[in-house]
Amino acid sequence: MDGIKKIRESTPALGIKDNYLDQLHSDFQLLAEIVLSQLKMASTLVDKSRDKELVAELKRNEKIINSLDITIKEKVINAIILFTPRASDLRRLMSYHDMTISMERVGDLIENITLSFGEMDLSLPGFEKYKKPIIKMFDQTDKMLKSALFAFTGISNEMAYDTIQMDDKLDRLESKIEKQLAADFDGQVQNRQSLVNIMNLNSISYYLERIGDKAVDMAEAAVYLIEGKDIRHKTLPG
Repeated sequence: MDGIKKIRESTPALGIKDNYLDQLHSDFQLLAEIVLSQLKMASTLVDKSRDKELVAELKRNEKIINSLDITIKEKVINAIILFTPRASDLRRLMSYHDMTISMERVGDLIENITLSFGEMDLSLPGFEKYKKPIIKMFDQTDKMLKSALFAFTGISNEMAYDTIQMDDKLDRLESKIEKQLAADFDGQVQNRQSLVNIMNLNSISYYLERIGDKAVDMAEAAVYLIEGKDIRHKTLPG
């Protein structure tokens, strides 16, 4: 450890670069923690959609996410300009950039979910049973996001590929909700609130499926960082 310290003291530019990258990593870690917390809080809206304090906290955190998104992307650009990074560092910087874009989009999707829950009343007859499949989708997206983030921060391509494979299950859960809604309510006259519930249940399942897609994007960014391979839009073996 003393040897590393002496090297950094004798090469100030190296120490500055490493400190800068450490700050960038800390900012990204904070962004990841807030987004995961947002997803967990949003899942509780299934039973607490009228909780004003919870909704207010979700809104406050969304502003922090947007601020971190700008900060991280600016730091990535500045690092490229200031330090002329070698190939491996450049891959890491571009991976931070891509991961941050995906995390900010997840934040937007969680905001959409929050708004949808605010319009619903799941206490109406026929809607209570949809709480369980929606919670299942939340659990699956949470698992995918955590796996993708661990793949990136823990430098694990195995976890990255596992995340990508998880997406099929989430797609099936979304499709099941869509088909169940059609089976339960097609051809029936519905009151206004029931129609609002149906539309928003479809929307929430879609938003959760899109969060899963963002987790896949992050896993692909992790693969790019670790292996230097761009696997986007490629079919992985079974």
